[in-house]
Amino acid sequence: MQRTVIDGVPVFTAGGRERTTAALVFGVGLRDETFSTIEVTHLVEHLAMAALPRTHLRCNAVTDVDSTAFFATGRPDAVAAFLEGVCRALADLPTERLAAEAGVLQAEGCGTGSSTVSALWAARYGLTGPGLTVSAGPGPEYLTEETVRAHAARWFVRSNAAVWCHGPLPEGLRLPLPDGPRPVRRVPAPRPQDGPVWTHTDAPGVGLLLATDTPGDPALAVGVDVLEDRLRERARHGRGLSYGVDSLTLDLAPGRREVAVVVDARTGRGAEVAGLLWETFAGLCADGPDAAEVAHAVAGLEAELDDEDAVGTELADAAYCAATGLPFRPAADTLAAWRAVTPARVTAALRRAAATAVLGVPDTAAWDGPAGVARRPLCGTLPELPAGTVFRPPLLRRLLDPAARVALVVSDDGLAHTDADGDVHGIPWSRVEAVVPTDDGRGVSVVGRDLCGVRVHPDLYGRRAVAAVTGRVPPAALLPRPRTPEPDTVPVG
Repeated sequence: MQRTVIDGVPVFTAGGRERTTAALVFGVGLRDETFSTIEVTHLVEHLAMAALPRTHLRCNAVTDVDSTAFFATGRPDAVAAFLEGVCRALADLPTERLAAEAGVLQAEGCGTGSSTVSALWAARYGLTGPGLTVSAGPGPEYLTEETVRAHAARWFVRSNAAVWCHGPLPEGLRLPLPDGPRPVRRVPAPRPQDGPVWTHTDAPGVGLLLATDTPGDPALAVGVDVLEDRLRERARHGRGLSYGVDSLTLDLAPGRREVAVVVDARTGRGAEVAGLLWETFAGLCADGPDAAEVAHAVAGLEAELDDEDAVGTELADAAYCAATGLPFRPAADTLAAWRAVTPARVTAALRRAAATAVLGVPDTAAWDGPAGVARRPLCGTLPELPAGTVFRPPLLRRLLDPAARVALVVSDDGLAHTDADGDVHGIPWSRVEAVVPTDDGRGVSVVGRDLCGVRVHPDLYGRRAVAAVTGRVPPAALLPRPRTPEPDTVPVG
C-alpha cells in the first residue's frame, strides 16, 4: 500500500488489478446529524450523484452511520472522471433537485427503526450520535436548501476526505473539493451506568452492547469472537432458536468503541435467546475461554486476511481512518496482536466491559431479565404523573375507547403523559429535541432526547393543551411545516 496526496486529499493505492476500483470517503454520517436533520447527509450524497452525467460505469454511493463514500470500478480514465465529477458537484450542489431527491429518499424507505443495533445504540445514547439511527426523523421534506448547503459546506471538504484506489491510479487525477477546516466531531455522552442493564426494545432481535475506552484492545476483539462462536453452537446448532449471530464495531473516537453482538430469534423465543446470550456472556466473564477457542478465533482472522480482497479491504480501512481521524492499524499488526492474546487477557477484557453492557430484548418477549441485572427503560419514564396542568380526552371517549385513557400534564419543568398501558413518560423542556407539526397542522409531536415522544392534538386533549405545550417548548425546537411545492414546480427527472 502506498500513500500520496492529491489536491490536499490523502490517497491510498495498491496495484495488482487491471481495472481500477476507487472510492472517495468522507468522515461524516448519520451520527453527525440531529433529529431535525436526519437524512441530510444522505440527501447531499443523492444530490451529488444526481449531478453526474449518465454513464455505464459501475458506480454508486453509500451513507453509513459514520462515513459517506462514492465509489466506482472501470477504466482508470472513467473512474477519474467520476471522482472529479463528484467533487465538483459537492462544491455546488444541484439544489433545484431538492424536492425530487427528497422524494427518492422517501421512496427508498430510509427509516431504520427495526434494527437491533440501532436500538442498542439508542439505549446508550438516546437521540444523539449513533442513537439517531433508530429514527427516521421528521422526514427529508423538512430539509431546506440552507440546511443542506450548510451541511455540505461543513463536512464535504478536502480536510475531511480520503481516497483509496485498488488498481492503476488514474493519470492526472484531480480532486477539486471545497476548502474548509476539518470539522470537529461531537462524541455523544452515554447515559449514566454503573453496571450492566437490560431493556426492552421494539427491534426483532436480541443484542448485547459493550463499550471500551481502549479500541485497540485485541483481547476484547478475541473475546467477542469467542462469544459469537459459542452462541452459534448453542442457539443455532444446539437448540434451533436462531439463524445468525453477527457483531458490529463502531469507533466514536480514538478512545471510545462500541461493540454490538446481535442474535436473531425464532418467533416467540426471544426470552429464551436473551437468556442464552446473557448466560453465555456471563460464563465467559466468569471462567474465560479455553486456549482452543482463542486459537480458533485467531485462525478465523488469518483466513479472513488471506482472502483475495484483503488488499482492497485494507486500502478501504486506511482511507476510512484518514477521513474519520481514527488511528489506522495495518492488518499484519492486528494479526500479530491477536496471536499474542491469552485466555487470561480475554477474561480480563470481558470483565472490564461487563459494567458497560446493555442487553436488548424484544418487547414481545415476556421476561424478567437476568438475575442481578437492573432493568432500565428505553425512554424517560417516571414513577407517577408530576404536578401541573392536567389535560384529558373527553370522559365519554375515555369510557368507549381504551386507547383514549391517557393524560397529559404541562408543568414548569416539562411535559409528562400517561399512555394507555398506564406507563408515565416525561420530557423536561431542556431535553426537548424537536417539536414536529402533525400532518394536518393542528397539533404537534414533541420528541424528547431520551426517546420519549408525546403527540398533542386538539382532537385528543383540546386546543388549550396544544397552546400550553407550544408556549413552553424551546422556540428553536419548533419545526415549521415544510412547504409543499406546486406540481409544476417539482423538478422532473
